[in-house]
Amino acid sequence: MWCLISQANSVVFEVRVDPKSIGQECLEKICSHLGISNESDYFGLKYENARGEELWLNLRNPIDKQVNCHNHTAPLRFALRVKFWVPPHLLLQETTRHQFYLHARSDLIEKRLLTNDWDGVCRVIALIAQAESEDYDSLRPPHNLYMQASTVTSDCGTSKPTDLLQRVIYEHKKLKGMKRTTAEYWLLKEIADFESFGEEVFTKTQGNIYLGVGPHGITIYDKQTLEKQLISFTNIVCASSHRRIFKLEYFSCENKETVLEVKLDSSHNASSLYRAITEKHAFYSCETVRSAVTTQFIRDLKGTIVSIFNEDSTLGKKYVFDIRRTCREVYDNARRAIYQESQARLALEADSSSGGSSGCDGEQCKDSEKLARFMEAMTCKICMDNRLDSVFMPCAHVVACSECASKIDRCPLCRSEITQAQKLYMPTW
Repeated sequence: MWCLISQANSVVFEVRVDPKSIGQECLEKICSHLGISNESDYFGLKYENARGEELWLNLRNPIDKQVNCHNHTAPLRFALRVKFWVPPHLLLQETTRHQFYLHARSDLIEKRLLTNDWDGVCRVIALIAQAESEDYDSLRPPHNLYMQASTVTSDCGTSKPTDLLQRVIYEHKKLKGMKRTTAEYWLLKEIADFESFGEEVFTKTQGNIYLGVGPHGITIYDKQTLEKQLISFTNIVCASSHRRIFKLEYFSCENKETVLEVKLDSSHNASSLYRAITEKHAFYSCETVRSAVTTQFIRDLKGTIVSIFNEDSTLGKKYVFDIRRTCREVYDNARRAIYQESQARLALEADSSSGGSSGCDGEQCKDSEKLARFMEAMTCKICMDNRLDSVFMPCAHVVACSECASKIDRCPLCRSEITQAQKLYMPTW
């Protein structure tokens, strides 16, 4: 069966999949088509159910059990979207960064992502213009891009400045000589500092309350009072959903156990909220995804009856979560795979240039590979030049040099606030 895949810029392409295959196989075909070979874990596929609700496809379950496949002549429609937002320096492939950029651009223009101030709006519009049309040309100014991106707004509470266009042009001129790929990177770098970066939003029924589930935890927004309350993952005791009701138990700022109970538009939204909290907590905060998460499943009525007689039966089994790795594991796996691919390519080139004879034996190659991997591991993950010599407190992650550590206030790995960047004294080499 053919699947029509829409990207965030509305460009559609098609891939052929077996409807009985799991969603992961479809995602891998899509990523392969786009040239994303090792970082598919950041993405997901969205589809609309019969009620018109937009849901994430569970990648561990068969496609035909989730999407209506009765009409075999009509293609399935999926939207490729970023599911787990990470800082751009953790993205190793240019094709991955481009898809992140397309999704970020769409969210900014459609006001799903708001900047912190009007200066940020000017920088964002200028970066979009640089990424789309490169250097500013006074003879052919990209006013169409400016107009398209002018819907980008700020949540600072002040009205739009009258000289916004002049300020955007000034910012665009400052970017002269910047490559398109670099402009995409710096746009992602800009939005990574927004409070709502990476949030998935869920709206409460008949009310002004909506919940944002992001890398740090759950943010409760009140549209009437404009108040925000962040519940970090570490303060959550338990979460559950039953039909349209979502229930959350957590410790408040006063270290008092509090219960939040909200009624959502549908049971699908309530279960999606529960799933989003669990998956994002595992991805951003945990060292590894626990087996209790990966093995949790439900059965339909037929499968439940069969399981009474045969517990090992897979009939009617549907996994609740489709997360496989944490942020750290995705990054390490992608870096290792890309390194091995580059080494294999270099070995083939060396083999062909030497007429089929390799220049080193197996042990020497393994030692040099280990040394290269060690040197890479000890390099700052932000500038990729200096050595690691700083530890962030209290999360204790070591990912940066002292120079880069002084420029950031949140850990780029877990996004927790940095209270202190402690100097490390490593053995010299």
